[in-house]
This record gives sequence, C-alpha cells and structure tokens, in this order.
Amino acid sequence: MTLRSRISVCIVCRNEADKLPACLESAAWADEVIVMDLSSEDGSAGVAMRHGARVIFHPAVPIVELVRNKVAAEATGEWILALDPDERVSPGLADQLRAASRRSDIDAVAIPVMNFDFGYPAKTSIHRYDPKPRLYRKDRVRWPELPNELPEISRERLYRVPARDEFVLVHERNRTVAEALERVIRYAPAEAEALLVAGETFTARKMVRRTAGKLYKQFVEARALEEGMPGVLRAFMLASFHFYVWACFWQLTGSRRTAKDDRYLRRLGLLLRTLEVFTLPRRARRRLSKALRPRRRPLV
Repeated sequence: MTLRSRISVCIVCRNEADKLPACLESAAWADEVIVMDLSSEDGSAGVAMRHGARVIFHPAVPIVELVRNKVAAEATGEWILALDPDERVSPGLADQLRAASRRSDIDAVAIPVMNFDFGYPAKTSIHRYDPKPRLYRKDRVRWPELPNELPEISRERLYRVPARDEFVLVHERNRTVAEALERVIRYAPAEAEALLVAGETFTARKMVRRTAGKLYKQFVEARALEEGMPGVLRAFMLASFHFYVWACFWQLTGSRRTAKDDRYLRRLGLLLRTLEVFTLPRRARRRLSKALRPRRRPLV
C-alpha cells in the first residue's frame, strides 16, 4: 500500500447539457474534474463550469476515442478516471476507486458497468456488470484511438472491482431509439474505416457470420427475451450495429458484387429454405404465416 494519489476525472462531451449534471455530481469526490467540450451548442460548457469542472475546448470529432489521450494530458492527477456524460459513479464505487489509487501493484482498474437501455437496467451480467478499464495510471496507459477499443493492460497489473450493484458505474446507454440510432450513424462508419486501415477484407460470409454471432450473444447468452421489450430492443440495436459496420465496410471497399459472395448467399438461402421444410410441418408453417400476417382493420 502507498499514500493515495490524485484522481482526475476526464469527460468529453458534445451537446450533452442534459446529461452532465448527474455525471458531474457523481464525480464531485474526485480531486479534479476536467470537461473537454467539442464545440457544443447547447450550453454544455456553462453547465460544466457551474458544477466546478475545468473546461477545455476542442473542435468536434466523430468519436470520443480520438481525444481521450488529449484530455488526459491536461490532467494533474496521477490517475485518470475516463467518464462519459451519460455515466454516473455510484457512492460505493467511489470508495473502491479511492482504495485502488493507494495501491502500487496495479496500473488500471476494471469497473463493472451497469447498462440502462430505454430506462431499464440489464439483468444478465453481460450488460449489468460489463467490466471496463476506466481508471488508469496516466503515465502507464494510453487509450487506443479506434472506435469502441479499450486499452490493453496486463492481467497482473489490473484490479477488478467486485461485480456488485453497489460498486457499479451506471451507464444510461440508450435512453431513446432515436439516440441509439444516432450513435450507430456516428460509430458504424468509423469502425468500418478502422477495419479498412487494419487490412481487413470484406466477404459476405464474414458479414453474415459476425452479425449472426452478435445476435447469438445478445439473444441467447444475454437472454434478451427474458427481459421483455427492453431486452429485445437492446439485443437488436447492439447486434444490428455490427451489420451496419460491415455494410459501411462493403461500401468503403467499392460496393462490389462478386461471384463468390453471390454463391455463398445462394447456398445460405437454400439452407434456410431446407431448414424451413424439415423443421416445420406444413400445417405449422401455415399457422405461423397466418399469425405473422398483419390484420386488416375494419373500414369505419
């Protein structure tokens, strides 16, 4: 154990004046709070100043990862807590982070993130205790400038906060469908560009398999259907995001229709038709078709 080091909370925002107050109030325990304002037009900078944060200004960028290191460079603390405006530090988590800042044997802290979607908290651990390294030593860790990427930290130098409700970082991930779609529009092209830069190649097979894998994770592993409509919307939004990433990637690589892709998609269509014939009796198929058919409203 060592003496406690200073913790600087670093927040990047653009037009999020409605989200900032709760975020800033939850971070008031820290030694320093810095808000990087990306040319906001809704008074976000004024909100941050009124809550005691130090505000710095930067031109707008499409994704926050491009400026995480820049805002951290402005901090005076040895430890950086990276927050987004739609996140809140629970009181129990603040105590955990204070204790972690006294340790000399770690470089980062993985925090369980409790995701709220459309006003409802997730029930399964995949989304209720999603571990993310958000507290880290400024001189040991750098944030990758790629969409949705996290810094790499050796397992031996990473402390994991226990996955308990009182120790979570609350994340109001998707408050509305429109908000979720706006995030897809911003991040999908950026992730597609990252795939291109990394030397990835597009094939319909990869696109289908990656998207199908995400659907399996959200609906089966995360048990989306057990959470009703909030779970269904969460699963479709998260899985479809990867479809749009690959759709953007297809356009970036020239929007080409190839014989290889056509053959794969034809075989996939044949497989689906075969499964339909052998897994559902004809009477069951008729009932399913009737159940899914939109009902006509009587004319008034």
